[in-house]
Amino acid sequence: MKKLKLLGLGLGLVALASSGCILVSAQVLAHFGLKNPFTINSTSTNHTQGEPVDLNLISAYADNKEKLKGILDLAIVGKFTNVNGPAGGVEVWITPTLDFPASTELPGPPPGSAVLLWGPGTIGASPASRVIGWDESAALFNAAGKALLLEQIRGDGTFTIYTTGSVGTYNILVEDGQIVLVLDAAK
Repeated sequence: MKKLKLLGLGLGLVALASSGCILVSAQVLAHFGLKNPFTINSTSTNHTQGEPVDLNLISAYADNKEKLKGILDLAIVGKFTNVNGPAGGVEVWITPTLDFPASTELPGPPPGSAVLLWGPGTIGASPASRVIGWDESAALFNAAGKALLLEQIRGDGTFTIYTTGSVGTYNILVEDGQIVLVLDAAK
């Protein structure tokens, strides 16, 4: 059965090519590395970590921005360690602008204009760690936040993300955090 499916796919591609149709799509991988490492701690001034994102600084995005047809997939990945506190989680919020206080460490929650993008990525009580990979990340996106992110990716490519904890008391170390995008671009 598998051979028949592959043969059918091959014949379909041959038919497209012979009819003058040319496949003109490409997948482009772009990733934005977050500050590494950083801590979010509800009992200090870095209660929420803000980070400006300018995708135009990433060549894979900038080189294909004009050809961008859509977003095929996206993820937020990294290692999250509960340094001190009860079980809880990490949330990522988004605003469509780059305007935020001079310090990226905020003493309170994300700004009122922020929309939940992702999370919570749950972590057990201290000293638990959790590495969140591609597949796990996909299930953590909030529809409204994802729509805002996609709008910014298709627009000027700039936005701000805010990382915070989801319970009252937390101290979470974030390592190797990245926003990873798979873009659909015409050749």
